[in-house]
Amino acid sequence: MAKKHDKVILVDTTLCTGCKACQIACKEWHNLPATEFEHVSGTYQNPADRNANTPMLMKFIEQYDKSTDSMDWIFWKDQCMHCTDAPCVEVCPSEALFTHEDGFVGFNQDSCIGCTYCSKVCPFDIPRFETDTLTGSKRMNKCDFCQDRVTNGEVPACVRTCPTNCLEFDTWQNAVDKAYQRVEKIKDQFPNANVYGDTEMGGLHYIYILTEKPDTYGLPVEPKTDELVSFRRDVVKPATKVLMGATAVGLLTNFIVASANYGKEEDKETNDVMTNGDDKHE
Repeated sequence: MAKKHDKVILVDTTLCTGCKACQIACKEWHNLPATEFEHVSGTYQNPADRNANTPMLMKFIEQYDKSTDSMDWIFWKDQCMHCTDAPCVEVCPSEALFTHEDGFVGFNQDSCIGCTYCSKVCPFDIPRFETDTLTGSKRMNKCDFCQDRVTNGEVPACVRTCPTNCLEFDTWQNAVDKAYQRVEKIKDQFPNANVYGDTEMGGLHYIYILTEKPDTYGLPVEPKTDELVSFRRDVVKPATKVLMGATAVGLLTNFIVASANYGKEEDKETNDVMTNGDDKHE
């Protein structure tokens, strides 16, 4: 279960205006390139989905009320949920994914080997991959909770830029308490208001105040991981580590052998040149 002093981001969807300031701040801080404009019919959401260059996306959900013949927007900040019981961390063979001391799921992209195990076990469909056109190798990207900022005493970029205080950086217990207090205040206006993130996957490090039921946002009501996660964790992950080690040893051995052979070839060429030179003098 999440620790009460873990760092979390509290998201009050009732205060969100869909301005996308958080989405832009995320890309700017992580120095990610712009995504080419993609028209999504019937919505201002863009791009259509998260990708390796847009790990955090503001989603726009339309709600049409037939009784009043009116339409309303629901804005939804979609990114890694930073589970306490994070299956991606469990199966990652290269330890590119890890549980940070502040509770969130840290990420070292340089260590990612593109195995895609994380995408197979994530209950929120978070990991997105970029494929190198030359080598064909894959590399994953996701929200890293602005770990470089947080570990240096700063708040995440999305929180810092939010103009309506929809996002709040706090400790886990404080955020959960505030969320439930807020839900009680808005129940008259939003009868379906609820808190999401305090119990799911051992406690998420994004705590949401939702105005509608989770499935309205595309969120799993009872998120759970792939049944094969234990197999990948206990069998595949160790095996992959061994293979990675064996590959490294193999490459090193090949390098040593190649270097030795190269040295021998150089010596042979030198001897041949000296011998040919002596023959000419004779």
